[in-house]
Amino acid sequence: MKIFRTIGILSVVLLVISAFLPWAYIDYGLLHKAVLTGMDTGKTNYGKPAILNLVFGCLFLMTIFIPKVWAKRTGIFFAVIVLAWNLRNFNLFPCEMGYCPERKIGLYLTLLSAIAIMVCSVLPYVPEKNN
Repeated sequence: MKIFRTIGILSVVLLVISAFLPWAYIDYGLLHKAVLTGMDTGKTNYGKPAILNLVFGCLFLMTIFIPKVWAKRTGIFFAVIVLAWNLRNFNLFPCEMGYCPERKIGLYLTLLSAIAIMVCSVLPYVPEKNN
């Protein structure tokens, strides 16, 4: 269905936007009033957890526009990696020593866009051949 192609494109755009939105708020210990995003985790050792999302999200976006079966199967592979990495990122900020970081909207939007990317990869648009 052609609508899933549009939803897939919008999901990748949402994934890119949500990488720069706040993911978590930590007000504990050395991290006093720290707002963490996917691209800037401040003084923590988390690195930049959104980079892998952006890379595989863009690779998935390229497979949307290729009208071949192998590209659609590769898109499913990229979507699975995006979803798995987002689940890992969602569990990246656990409760430690009685303190739980506050999860922000960016973290939820990345998970939502990863689920939408997975659905769009399973239901791709393949144009029909005219005989």
